[in-house]
Amino acid sequence: MPVTLKKPERSKSNRISAPYIAISRPWLITLAAVLVFPWLTVAAIWLRPMSLIGIGVGDGRSATPARAGKWGELTLVPIVISPPMELVFTDWGFLREPIWFFPGANVDRVSRMLQSAGVSAADAERLRLQARFEKQIEGIVLAPDRAWVRALHPETRSRIYHMLAKSPLNVDQTQAFRFLGEKPEEWLGPNLISPHTRQLIEPLIYRDGNYMLLSDIELVRADIGSDDELRRLGKALFQQPTVIVRLSVDRTADLDTLVEYWGRGGRRTEIRPLLESIAGGGTDQSIDVTHLLPPFAQKHLYTYPKLSAEDMDKPSVVNCLWTSLNFFLPDPDNRYLNAAVALKTLKEDYFVVEADFELGDIVAFLDEEGDIFHAAVYIADDLLFSKNGISAMAPWTIMSFEDIKGYYRWRAENPRIIYHRRKGI
Repeated sequence: MPVTLKKPERSKSNRISAPYIAISRPWLITLAAVLVFPWLTVAAIWLRPMSLIGIGVGDGRSATPARAGKWGELTLVPIVISPPMELVFTDWGFLREPIWFFPGANVDRVSRMLQSAGVSAADAERLRLQARFEKQIEGIVLAPDRAWVRALHPETRSRIYHMLAKSPLNVDQTQAFRFLGEKPEEWLGPNLISPHTRQLIEPLIYRDGNYMLLSDIELVRADIGSDDELRRLGKALFQQPTVIVRLSVDRTADLDTLVEYWGRGGRRTEIRPLLESIAGGGTDQSIDVTHLLPPFAQKHLYTYPKLSAEDMDKPSVVNCLWTSLNFFLPDPDNRYLNAAVALKTLKEDYFVVEADFELGDIVAFLDEEGDIFHAAVYIADDLLFSKNGISAMAPWTIMSFEDIKGYYRWRAENPRIIYHRRKGI
């Protein structure tokens, strides 16, 4: 079976009194069908992270200070990481024509939606006449002409695709390549891909908040040429901005407070000697906080999963919830690959906190239906340890709270946020 090189994830009230999170069964079924299918031939993408290959300073910005707190004084160094070239496949599957799904809508509603997105009345009418009703989704399916889709204005494309991404049936939009930045050159790099490829790709890039997105690789893939160029393009598109976080520890630092914060999870006696040594001498009295995190996070941060045929028997692939629940564990517990077990654990072994957050708290993001669509681990300030998606191209990174919200904006523009703390930590 050919592999489609996409980014899978990819899957209300103001306050709550109990740790409650739910994933609806229909959503889980749809998510599994849409997201796991493209990866069946590459097996499961999991448990042995490989060393990072491909890391660079991000977009020329200098290091910036974070807000100081009980975690100490932090400095953020922006970087951009990209997957190892050997993980980037060139078999992206059979070429597909554009197809748009509008479940639960009739042709009149679809026509109005398209016109509200900026499609002309004439084009909307033409598409209306081409539409077909699909009983399985109780809605409309459109197969727009590829030349017309390629010619869409970026703002119109953005509005249409934002609507399409509301349904997991629209795989190209829900699994869009995403990059946090302002200009295509930040994303594509100066010389990784050829000028010809860049000319094909750049007109198809559109924006959603602070992110640049690309959904229409199928429209230009046949024109790119060699497998090597496809691999270079994949490496460029899967680049991910993140930060290296450094903690200042000089002679004026409150070591007791720092040890209490960074030593959570029974690691205080391990953390104190390290912090004391940094504070006691040397010209660089700072440390990468990676060295202060539990072993699981140390092992995974800034790395990519690698493939293994033996993982085919696992119930799922590593994801954000598996990552979050394993944060303090010395060895990953693969029971958390089962969504029901993971959610039961989150409900029974954690309690909800609403302020004074600590290292290791799990941050759950819920959509308007009350379903969890992402989970990450609180590090400090507004920084979270996160794995965005189940793809082998999705690394473990540190991102800001707002950047993660922007990454998942297609799921919920104003998600409900619930912080959970493990009992006994």
